[in-house]
Amino acid sequence: MSAPRRIIASGLVGLIVALSLVALIAISGVPPVRQFSTSSVTAQGGSVETTSVSTSTSQTGVPTSVPTAETGTTVTTTTSSQGQASGAQGVLSLLMTDPPHVPTGVTAIYAYYIGLAVHGAQGWTTVAVAGEIELLGTVNVAQTLASTNLPGGRYDQVTFELTSALVTYEGTNYTAIVQGGHLTIRIQGDTLVTASQPAATLIDVQPIVMNVGTESNPQFVLWAEARAFPVPSAQVSETTATQGYRFSLKGLDWWDSDVNMANTALALSGVSLSANSLSLNVADTGTSGTWLKLVAVSEANPTLGITGEDSVPSAMIGAAVFVILDNGSLIQFVPILHISMPMAGGENQASVLDALRTAGYNLTAGSSAHLSYSGTIELSFGVFAQPSGISSGQTYWVTVVGDNVISSTEVTAT
Repeated sequence: MSAPRRIIASGLVGLIVALSLVALIAISGVPPVRQFSTSSVTAQGGSVETTSVSTSTSQTGVPTSVPTAETGTTVTTTTSSQGQASGAQGVLSLLMTDPPHVPTGVTAIYAYYIGLAVHGAQGWTTVAVAGEIELLGTVNVAQTLASTNLPGGRYDQVTFELTSALVTYEGTNYTAIVQGGHLTIRIQGDTLVTASQPAATLIDVQPIVMNVGTESNPQFVLWAEARAFPVPSAQVSETTATQGYRFSLKGLDWWDSDVNMANTALALSGVSLSANSLSLNVADTGTSGTWLKLVAVSEANPTLGITGEDSVPSAMIGAAVFVILDNGSLIQFVPILHISMPMAGGENQASVLDALRTAGYNLTAGSSAHLSYSGTIELSFGVFAQPSGISSGQTYWVTVVGDNVISSTEVTAT
């Protein structure tokens, strides 16, 4: 094992064991032990809580009002007085759209952000100190977050931080753990601000929400990537600068072209599964690369909510979950303390979050990789009773998760 691999693996084990130890000693006095197995790849190219109608957050500047499950699309922004430089100025509006990957039963995602800013010749300029938006309400829709007056010129980057999120699942709001919430995005082709014509930049947020708990006791993890595009001047008017302004993206040629230029898509092939092995080929067939994070194997049970190639399992409990490290190695989460007790609160989230921090295989556009695992496969994620294994002749879903894309396929075990 190389030095980088030892460092990554030891860090992953250390955090998971430490968090599990605290939680499980509090419940039963029995310290947990977690075992990891590894394999190789050949490259080719916190705790969950329900919320009531309103809640608050300790994050400075983040709005404290939280919509109920019945509330429609929401956007609240605290604007900044920065960026009011003298000289020729123009108006720049920042809009957001969102094509999310969410489990069945999720009907809303309330995202809270801070530090919305753009970068130009004069450096970074804050457009909004803080704000909130309901993401599922912006599918195929662009919605204005904030606008400001800026010195004329080209702006090439936008940044913000997702600080927290609420996920509405089966009519109840749950706090989601946000991983990698600080995003700095290159604006494809830059946005030109002039005094004669208002300008706009569209931020395309691509979150993935996973339930690492059960359907009856969900624990949500959210992570997101984003890309940004200038909005054509013909699409921008003075009204665009109005906070909460919305327009449909359906059928707009410029939007379809932008998406195609920065599209990520995974194709799975050659998938084989047995009690002691997993093998598959993963190809990036889009125009933009991705970092592969996780592989999950779950029983082909309709209640898991997987209905197609881009579906997210409704719950990860009872699946075999493999972390993909930066060298392509697979590590399986395998609890070896098989006792009959519920999963300690937050332990699943801690495991997945640490995997998302340390994991990731860089699959570039047009390239492919062969992933394989040798060793006993246990359907054991979040299970402390004796887990089941892979049964010959039974059908399973194999799901590959990237940082902005997900792909699933069915396979019959041999």
